[in-house]
Amino acid sequence: MSQFTDLDMLYDYEKDAASAAMGYMTLATRAHHGDLRNIYLRLANEATNAHSKVSKLISQTGGIA
Repeated sequence: MSQFTDLDMLYDYEKDAASAAMGYMTLATRAHHGDLRNIYLRLANEATNAHSKVSKLISQTGGIA
């Protein structure tokens, strides 16, 4: 059985937030409807903000972000 640390969980969350930001941005570039494109852009922005916050937490706990 594996023992996961808080830092392991933060790294996993950082990866997920980065993937979400990239995915939403990709969907925004593919959307033809302006309102849908704006929704995807807002989601990409929120995921980027979450990534920034978790990266700071990783640095504060001694990890490399």
